[in-house]
Amino acid sequence: MEHEVPVPDSPEEAQQLLYLLLGRAIARCQVAEASADTIHHVLLGKPARERSTLGAKAKAVEPELPEHLQAEYRELVEARNYLVHRLLFDHGGWKGIPGWDSPALYRKLYDSIGEALQTIERVSDLLSRYLVDTNPEVAIFRISDEGVQDIRDL
Repeated sequence: MEHEVPVPDSPEEAQQLLYLLLGRAIARCQVAEASADTIHHVLLGKPARERSTLGAKAKAVEPELPEHLQAEYRELVEARNYLVHRLLFDHGGWKGIPGWDSPALYRKLYDSIGEALQTIERVSDLLSRYLVDTNPEVAIFRISDEGVQDIRDL
């Protein structure tokens, strides 16, 4: 992780921080899902099927992407699936009752969230850059603590 998040001493605070970190990561997953719609539309010239999964959208555009980006996109899908489906069962399982889970387990969970989030952000940036570089009519904006930036200007 870029900046290691300290595990709070209080079990209740450790649990609340887990919820906050996981919520932030899931929100970023939702942004990646929305971006997948844009990628699908730009590369294939038509919108993705309604309610299709991130994995289905990635698979559909795979032939249109360079080989290295195909592998990266699969990593993004895996990171998203990990956060949504497997994180809380990893590292021996999370009980979810304050005081029953060790600080070491929270450390592992926080780190796993951070690693998955880094993958999602890194690959999202790569895909956005590819779209902008190969399609001059596409504009993609990044919203961050620094404000709104047109990635064509970066």
